[in-house]
Amino acid sequence: MKVLKGNDFRILERFIGLKQTATKKAVSNYLRKMYPEVVETNEFVFAEGEIPIALVAHLDTVFEKDKYHKRDKLFYDVEKGIMWNPYGAGFDDKAGVFAILKIIQKGYRPHIIFTTDEECGGIGAMALTEKYEDCPFKELKYVIELDRANSADCVFYDCYNQKFIEYVESFGFVEAWGTFSDIDVICDDWGIAGVNLSIGYKDEHTCSETLNINAMFKTIEKVEHMLQDANNIEQFKYIRAPHYDYYYKYYGYYEEPCLVTCEKCGQTIYNYEATPVKMLNGDTGYFCVDCLVDMNVEWCKICDEAFERPPHSREKYCNDCKEGKWTLAKSKKK
Repeated sequence: MKVLKGNDFRILERFIGLKQTATKKAVSNYLRKMYPEVVETNEFVFAEGEIPIALVAHLDTVFEKDKYHKRDKLFYDVEKGIMWNPYGAGFDDKAGVFAILKIIQKGYRPHIIFTTDEECGGIGAMALTEKYEDCPFKELKYVIELDRANSADCVFYDCYNQKFIEYVESFGFVEAWGTFSDIDVICDDWGIAGVNLSIGYKDEHTCSETLNINAMFKTIEKVEHMLQDANNIEQFKYIRAPHYDYYYKYYGYYEEPCLVTCEKCGQTIYNYEATPVKMLNGDTGYFCVDCLVDMNVEWCKICDEAFERPPHSREKYCNDCKEGKWTLAKSKKK
């Protein structure tokens, strides 16, 4: 069983007591000591490394009670390998931040991305891809986010590259389902496959939150093996999951079958054969596949629902999400 000792314990404990701005300053200062060039804005920090894989974690946290002054100490049951704070510790995603720094400390130099406000709907990730519409790294084969609960989950969101899924599972992870994290934005916009891996926390966003130290270190070791294998693989492209196939895989059809009319051609089809679209006039319209192709439609980067864009627009977010109605709901669970 792995044990968190000495300086490692002090570093993690220090992060627990820091708010997002202070955490960003701390990781930025650390990266500047390890990487020749670091890019920092109010929304994100990144550094280009030598290994063509990017590691991602977010710097913000969510708690039931906002009492940071009582979060400067960690309790650690060494025999059980469990860590906690009775007011919430913010292991989502301070554990991911710590794991990335630990990997760098061991001498690995992958690309690094730290984002802000993931819990508010991926605001830092959106700012990153808006500033860099194309990947800023010279070479990037895939992305790993360390921001998942449990011990062996791998989550791909809307990325459905079967070869990539099989590759990640070969390192001892098991595919699971999640609603949202930063790679849902980054990978889609950059066209690169990505995965969110378990980092050992449980009951995030509550005062019952815990961190399984052994699970965290097992993931760190697996990520090291993935980094070591970087030169043996080709780039994994982002392949977007078919909208209805994705929901059917996890839920079955999510509404009762019924007949609807395509708003454009007027043919009558079943709802599971059509795509619901948030229209500019505020209504929801159904469209068959043939008519959908001819429309200016995009899938919102936050709620993943189809919406009609204004003519000549490259808008990526539906009006509901821009108004803040869905951002917190999407980030409640990963």
